[in-house]
Amino acid sequence: MSLKTKFVSGLLALTVIAGSMAGTVEQSAARNLTNGEIAAIAGVGGVVLGIGLANANRGPDYYGNHRGPWERHVDRCYARYNSYDHRTDTYIGYDGYERRCRL
Repeated sequence: MSLKTKFVSGLLALTVIAGSMAGTVEQSAARNLTNGEIAAIAGVGGVVLGIGLANANRGPDYYGNHRGPWERHVDRCYARYNSYDHRTDTYIGYDGYERRCRL
């Protein structure tokens, strides 16, 4: 996943979290939390959730933590092609046909 995708996912999650926290402002104020503190908590939670969601569709690391040639190839293909599928090592081209990733 690209940094741009992770950032957008983080912002989306932040929006969802902040919206859900808006309904609990009165309860949080009763616990002596300021609106700024609530926003900070929602922001951190949103970023963590967004990064987790952005990495959720990545395939498993077949060789443990070691990043061998195959993992580096898969990382490059994921970064280049949005439709890349690591199980078949293919992506969908602009013409609609499957193509093997040659990166």
